[in-house]
Amino acid sequence: MSIINVLDFKTANLIAAGEVVERPASVVKELVENSIDAGARKITVEIRGGGVSMIRVTDDGCGMSADDLPLCILRHATSKIATGDDLAAIGTLGFRGEALAATAAVSRMKITSKRRADPTGHAINVTYGVCSPVTETGCPDGTVVTVSELFSNVPARRKFLRQDKTEAAAVASVCEKLALSSVDVSLTFISDGVRRFSTAGDGDLKNAVYAVLGRQVAAELIPVDGTTGGITVTGGVASPLLARPNRAMELFFINGRYIKSTVISSALEQALVSFCPAERFPCAVLFLTMHPSVVDVNVHPSKLEVKFSSDRPVFDAVYYAVKAATETGQRPQLQPQAAEGRRVSPFLPVTDDGEKPRHVQLSAFDTKPAEPERKPFVRTPDQIDEQQIAAAVSAPSFSQPDTEPSQAVSESYGRPLDPEQRYDPAQKEEPEGPHGEWRYIGEAFDTYLFVEDGDEVLIIDKHAAHERLRFEALKAAMNDHAASSQLRMIPITVPVTEEEAAAASLFMEELEATGYGYEFDRGIVNITQTPSGLDDDEAEELFVSMLSELAENGAAPGIAKQTLFERALYQVSCKGAIKGGDKNDREALEALVRELYAHPEITYCPHGRPVAFRMAKAAIERRFGRT
Repeated sequence: MSIINVLDFKTANLIAAGEVVERPASVVKELVENSIDAGARKITVEIRGGGVSMIRVTDDGCGMSADDLPLCILRHATSKIATGDDLAAIGTLGFRGEALAATAAVSRMKITSKRRADPTGHAINVTYGVCSPVTETGCPDGTVVTVSELFSNVPARRKFLRQDKTEAAAVASVCEKLALSSVDVSLTFISDGVRRFSTAGDGDLKNAVYAVLGRQVAAELIPVDGTTGGITVTGGVASPLLARPNRAMELFFINGRYIKSTVISSALEQALVSFCPAERFPCAVLFLTMHPSVVDVNVHPSKLEVKFSSDRPVFDAVYYAVKAATETGQRPQLQPQAAEGRRVSPFLPVTDDGEKPRHVQLSAFDTKPAEPERKPFVRTPDQIDEQQIAAAVSAPSFSQPDTEPSQAVSESYGRPLDPEQRYDPAQKEEPEGPHGEWRYIGEAFDTYLFVEDGDEVLIIDKHAAHERLRFEALKAAMNDHAASSQLRMIPITVPVTEEEAAAASLFMEELEATGYGYEFDRGIVNITQTPSGLDDDEAEELFVSMLSELAENGAAPGIAKQTLFERALYQVSCKGAIKGGDKNDREALEALVRELYAHPEITYCPHGRPVAFRMAKAAIERRFGRT
C-alpha cells in the first residue's frame, strides 16, 4: 500500500497560505503591491481588529473585467508574467500569482472592480477558496478588496497571532514602507476608524518622510544622489542624533520594492563609520535603481530577500553615494512662504505655549555659506537664503579646510592640529557670527564654553569641538600622507604573530599615513613614531588593534581599509583631544572658539555627539518673565 498522499486542492491552498500569508500585515502588503502594479495613484488601507476582523484596500487603478475576477483568485494566476523567461527581469512588485489565492483560502473575501472603459463594475465573493458567481455592481473606477474573518477556518494559525494592537502596528509598519516606496502614490492608512497617516503622493520624498516618519526625520534628512556602475542611489540619510540602537530605520528599496539586504546595510554603515555614534545605526531611506536582470527577487515568498548577480557593484554604489552626500555637509532647505510673508521652514520644532526657552539642536548638515562671508557654525533656517544654498552646493568638502588651525589651541593643549600651519591674527580676520563679533563669556564645569553672539548664547562642548577639529586635520594629513607624528627616543616593543607581521609589512604605507613609524625585528615590531598626542599605552593599544584587524580583514577592498583607518583616526583624535574637566587657560579656549567659527561646517564630533547648541535671548527673557 502506498504511503504517498496526493493532497487535495483545499489542503494545498492552506499550505500555500501558510507560506504567503503569515499575518494580516502580509495580506495588506500583497494587496497594496497589486494596487501599485495596477497603476493606482490613490490607495486607502482600512483595518479593524488589527486586520483580523477586516482589511479593505481601495485603489483607483486599472481595474479588472468580469472574466478576470474568477481567475485572479486561482493559484499561479497573474497578469505580471507569462513565461519563465520573464523571471529573469521582473519589473513589477507582484509576479507569483499566489497572494490572492492564499488569502482567499483562509478568509472571506469580496472583490469589486471596474475598468474605466466599462459602463459598470463587477463583484465576486470568495468563502474560504470557494467562489460565487460574478455579478454586476455600481462602483467607481479601480478595485476594492475586502478581507474578513482572517484564519477563522484555520484555528491553529489564528491562535499564533498577537494582540490586535500588535498586529495593527505590523500593518502600519508595512504601510509606511509601501508609502515610502512609491512617493508618487497617495496612501492613506486607517485603523479602527482613526486615520494614522496619509501621504500627498506628489513625488516629493521629504513630504512622504514627513507624513510617515515624522517632523524630526524629515527636518534632518540630507539628500543622497549618486550613480556608480550603472546603479543609481537616491534618498536621504538623517542626522546622527537620530541614530538608533538597531537597524529598524535602515530602509532600502530596489526598483520600488522594500527589501532587506546585508550588503546595502554594510555599505551604509561603513560610509558613516565616522559619522554615527559607536554601537548605533543610522536612519536612512535609500532607493536603488538597477536593471532587473541583475537582481533576483524570486528568492522567498515574502519577497523581502533578494540576491544580486554581484554584490560588489551594489556595495560600491551605496558607499560612494552616501559618503559623498554626508561629506559635503549639505542640508535640504524647504522654506515655503508663510502667511505673514516671512520665509520659514515647515520643520521647525513647535514649542507648547511659548513659556519654555527654545533649545534647538545643531544639525550636522547646516548649509555652508558662500565665501568670503563667514557664518557661525549654528544658525536658524530663516537666516539661510537661496544664494547661500547655491554656494554651498559647490563648496569643497570639509576634508580640505581653508583656514589654518589656531596657534593658541595647538600650543596650549600641547597637541598640534597641524604642525605645518599656525594661526596669525595679522593675516586672518576674526571670524564673525551672524550678528557681528562674538564674545567669549567663560566656562562652566571645566567642560562647557559660553559665547555671546548678538541675540544668542552658544554653549560649546570643548572636548567634542577639539576632537572634531583634530579628526579633520588628521584625516586631511593622512590623505596627504603628512600625518603629525612624534619621534620616540625609546621605541615601543610589540610582539606580533606571523599574520600580524605580514600585515604590518603589507600595509606599512597605510599605517605610516596614520602617524606611525616602525621597524621589524624577528617576531616583534619596534614602534619608532606615534601619532601626536597619544601616550605609550594608547599608542600601543591603537597600533595592535589596527594590526589585528588588518591581519584578519586585510584582503578586504580599499573601502573597508579606508574605514578602518578613519576609525583609527577618530580614536586618535578622541584620546588626544582635551577632556571635559581639564583646566585650560582663557586664551586657549578663546582660540578654540575662534577655530570653530572659522569652520562653520563643524557641528558634530566623530562619534556623532553635538558640538554646541544655542539659546536665543528672547527665550532666556521669557524664562525670567521679561517679555
